[in-house]
Amino acid sequence: MLNRKTFAAGIALLASVYEKLERITTDKFLSEQWYKMLADLTDKQFKYAIEVIVKTHKFAPTIAEIREKAVEYNHQSDLTPEEAWGIVYTDIRKRGYYAEPHYEDWKLEAAKNAIGWETLCNMTEDTKMATRAHFMKIYDSLKEREKTTEAIQSPQMKQLISSLTRKLAPFSAKSLPNSKKPKELIKR
Repeated sequence: MLNRKTFAAGIALLASVYEKLERITTDKFLSEQWYKMLADLTDKQFKYAIEVIVKTHKFAPTIAEIREKAVEYNHQSDLTPEEAWGIVYTDIRKRGYYAEPHYEDWKLEAAKNAIGWETLCNMTEDTKMATRAHFMKIYDSLKEREKTTEAIQSPQMKQLISSLTRKLAPFSAKSLPNSKKPKELIKR
């Protein structure tokens, strides 16, 4: 929950940089509406968003832009699509067709399953670039959907993400029973 003092300090900083936002600091009703729209953010998320926006935006941000940046705070350690592809491609070369890996990162597992391990292993030099692009696009769309869901706090979107996870990542390490470790599945 966003502390009111943190909110006030952040809005004051924004107002000092962007004249257009000065009105929020003087109009109590407007200030309260902005606070309500941002209240579910943590202090760290809000501070991060304000700092990044002040450093990178030429124009005054909207509530939506602040929320988007705040969500990025939680995803600073996420893989880029290129890094995700690198992990999968390395595993294709190391493990081969019969030793399919299962990843803890649900987005990585879902992107791998969307294309299929067999298809990934059967890539040729002619199909490698198209498969790579397809994988990265799937992975990136899953990342963006997750960020959007967090930004708007929508129960319907959370349910959709949960449904996608179940369909595309059925063998994620988190869903395995305690008795079966991913290494045991690979040895089969």
